[in-house]
Parts: sequence; C-alpha cells; structure tokens
Amino acid sequence: MKQSIVVLMVIVMVIVTACSNSSNGNGGPDTPTEGKENTSAGTDGSGTTPAKDEKDGKKNNTEKKTIVVSTFGKEGFLLAAKKKYEAKYPHITIDVDYVEHTDANGEAMLEKYRKTTGTAMLSGKGPDLLEMDSLPTESYVNKKLLANLGDMMDKDDTFHKDDYFTNIFEGIKVNGGIYGMPMKVFLYGLIGNETIIENSNVKVDDKNWNWSHFANVTKEISKTVDGGASGLSVGIIDADFKISEFVSEFVNDQYATFVDQESGKANFESPAFIDLLKEVKRLVDEKVIDREAKNFIFSKTHIISPGQYVIALKESQFYEDKYKHKSKFYLKPNGSGKEAGGQFRTFQTIGINAKSKVKEEAWHFLKFLMSEELTNEVSSGGFPINKKSYALVAENALKKGKVKSDQPFGPLKGVIYDLTQEDIDELEKMLNNAKYPVQFKESKINEIITEESYAYLTGQKSPEAVAKLIQNRVTTVLNE
Repeated sequence: MKQSIVVLMVIVMVIVTACSNSSNGNGGPDTPTEGKENTSAGTDGSGTTPAKDEKDGKKNNTEKKTIVVSTFGKEGFLLAAKKKYEAKYPHITIDVDYVEHTDANGEAMLEKYRKTTGTAMLSGKGPDLLEMDSLPTESYVNKKLLANLGDMMDKDDTFHKDDYFTNIFEGIKVNGGIYGMPMKVFLYGLIGNETIIENSNVKVDDKNWNWSHFANVTKEISKTVDGGASGLSVGIIDADFKISEFVSEFVNDQYATFVDQESGKANFESPAFIDLLKEVKRLVDEKVIDREAKNFIFSKTHIISPGQYVIALKESQFYEDKYKHKSKFYLKPNGSGKEAGGQFRTFQTIGINAKSKVKEEAWHFLKFLMSEELTNEVSSGGFPINKKSYALVAENALKKGKVKSDQPFGPLKGVIYDLTQEDIDELEKMLNNAKYPVQFKESKINEIITEESYAYLTGQKSPEAVAKLIQNRVTTVLNE
C-alpha cells in the first residue's frame, strides 16, 4: 500500500505543480502564519460580509478588512480567487500565505509548517482560512480549532445546498458537523476486466457487496480463467511490502468507523474491526489477493477528471493483442454492514479558524471559492462539488470529444480516445453515489495498524489480541 499511496501523492503534487508552479515555491513567505494575528479593521470582527446588495442577504458594508489564508504549497486557484475577489470587493484584502520550499527541503518544511500552524491555532493567532490537505484534521477537530461549516451553511439563507453534490456534504460530516469544505473530490473504485467477467457468466453486483462477497465472486470467475486469476491486482510492490498494509488501507476506506475525530476516541476492539482483520486474512489465504498471479480481474483506481476516466476505461482496448480487453468501472467493496455507496477523496479542503475575528467574511470568501465563477480560472484535477461547475467541466470535455494518451512510448503512444455523453452520464452517477470519504493522509495510526496486524495475518496472534494492542497504541496517539 505504501507504493500506491506514494503514487497517489505524486499525482497530486503533479496536479498542484502544473496549476501553480509550486515546485520551487517562489514568492511565498519563508514560514507560514506563525503567530500572525489578523489585522483587519474593526474591534470585534463581527462586521458583515462584503455584500453589495440584498441578494447576499446582508447589509452593505465597505469596512476594510483582511482575510488571511494559509496553505503549504503555492496554490494557483487561491491566487486566482484572490485577484477576482479583491476586484469585486475592493475593501477586502485576501492575504494568501504559503511556504517557500524546494523538492530537497519539502519534507522538512512541511513538518515545520504543521508545527508552526498548530501552535498558532492553539494560541488563537492562526490564519482565518486553512487548506487542510497537509494538516491533521482529526486533531484540529478534536481540539475545537475549526468552525462548524455545517452550522454556517444552515444559517445562511443565501447558500443553496441543492447547487452542490449534497452527498459529499453528508459524507464529510463528523458527528453531524462539517469542519472542512473540499473544493474538489477524487472518485475511488475498481476497474474490472469486463472481457473475463462476461466470459465467466458470473453475475457481479457491486451495488451491494463487501469484501466477503468480493472474494466469493472473484473465486468463481477465476475458475473460468486459464491459469486462474487474482481477484484484485496489487500492482508493483516494494520488496519490504507487508500484507498487513491491506488492513491499514481497508481502515482508511472507512476511517470514521474506527476513529472518532471529534471525541478523539478509537474503536478497534469492535466487531467491525475484528471482521475486517478476518476478511483480509481470507483474501490473502485464499489468494483472492495474490501478488504472484499473472492474471487479475479487478484493479484499484481513482478518477480525477473526465479525460482520465476515459483513459482508465478505454486504454485496455488498445493493449497488445494478448492483453487486449474491455474494461468497466465498479464500486469498491465496502466494510461489512455498510450501505451501498461509492468512495471519494477530498481535495483542496478549506477550513475556517474557530477563533477568526473575520469569520463571517471568511465564510463569504469560502462560498466564492466554491462558486462556478472560478471554474475556468485554474485547471486542476478533481471534480468540483458545485454542480454548475461540474456541468461546465463536462461541457468543455464534450466539446473537445477527444482525449489523447499521455504515454510516451509503447502501444498506447499517440492513441486518441473518444469521450461521449455516455461517459459524462456515468461520471455524474458516480459523483451522485459517492458516499464514503477515504482517509488519504499517512499517519502514525496507519503505521500501528500495519505493524500490529501482521502478527495475526501470519498466525502469531489472535485477532482479538491484535485489536487490543492497536486500540491501546492508537489511543495513546490520539491523546498526544
């Protein structure tokens, strides 16, 4: 799993770099908003948002104020938003703070950013808005450092939830509250070898399956394949790969089941986690997951754009003849007892400092970031949660109607894929069905799960003993 996470993070960094030339971070401050207190005009920060008329639902107010936005990388979409917003509301200044860094010192600077931002937030002197992708969201929520955006949405009669993919709002709730608003989402799922599946005559119902069902179905399909087939491709794996990394990955797929971000409590001694351990062991023991297999039925994927979806779905039809096959997108199995629903990952998630002195203004700017007005300002990966923005993205993709392969050599070099209305319709269905957020940030908790569950998967300890060890260690981490 480590390699898959590394690959995902590389993809995300490429996206950010392409959008904003952030590889060298030129132009940003040396450090984040460490101890930087908002210097907005006014004494209590309760002034109205930059409303020009009654359409915004607030009184006209031109009091000069500053909104401080903190992000680790130089984000092009924030800089574009700053320019447009300040032009529209000249009495508001958007101060975008980011960290100047290089590839060589990026990891060290990220760690420093996390520490200094955390210290500033705890002291009440943090930024007004924070991009949370590089920050420990669960810790901030537990310490009550972030405003509940769900309450702000409910109290704002100018905010219309139906303009957005509300299923995403439901998915990101923490005990009923929303503490970070994603500008974009990635879709997670499986790409199935549809040629193998159709030839097997085995019915696949991905709308109502868990990993146990997945094992049963793929074993039946494998029987019809010459030489057999692994149910799930594990891809290219490091030599030090441990099968227990699958346990950590499956936990991330349903993170809220095992870690309560608001209370800071773990739930690893539960029947749900015991069942998860047993499911992974079965998948490995019965070679449903087999790193040595030559054929596989499903492979994991994440989709970040209409073009990338088309490539993932259609490139297998242009492989060399002996590997050529049709493909189809399937939902990834959910944990036992979970309702049917797709998985997604948040991207460019923005939170509001609970102690901000310009909280109302920050919310107004956050709504602007979510609006369709910025759809074409900066091209980046991910699907907008604003339905009008998504419609514009889909419309632009359909106008082009073609997607060129990005492969520099081999049979896929120069291949042109057709993008159709059917592809867009399927994508919209997937967006509307996305229900479960995937935890994508590597943490000490992932390391603990991988380390301790290995003893069970190799027959050294019982699942109950392993669950108890994980519960105790994770509790210690959450209490730090």
